[in-house]
Amino acid sequence: MLKNFSKLRHLQNKRQFSSSNCITGLDSKFCVILGSQWGDEGKGKLVDILAKDYDVCARFNGGSNAGHTIVADGHKYAFHLLPCGILYPKCKNILGNGVVVHLQTMFDELKQLD
Repeated sequence: MLKNFSKLRHLQNKRQFSSSNCITGLDSKFCVILGSQWGDEGKGKLVDILAKDYDVCARFNGGSNAGHTIVADGHKYAFHLLPCGILYPKCKNILGNGVVVHLQTMFDELKQLD
């Protein structure tokens, strides 16, 4: 039994570090954009570029103190709370329980979409 376990472990390690099994994320079913610092890192712009090809776009923390501007179809949108996936009909948008929601800001952002 122990001998078989050692052989299995050896095969797993060999497979795990093989260059032919390198994971690039290009065929991944999900993508996470996570900033490593507060401030303007370009997260919103990157999410906007990617959101059109995804089914779900979510924010999981933060508040309305920062934001990003998106220009789509000749219209300029300023988002502080809403995920920029809101501009794409097939994309469901989620505000997670870590997002500090300022209701007036949220309603103002939603009004831009009318």
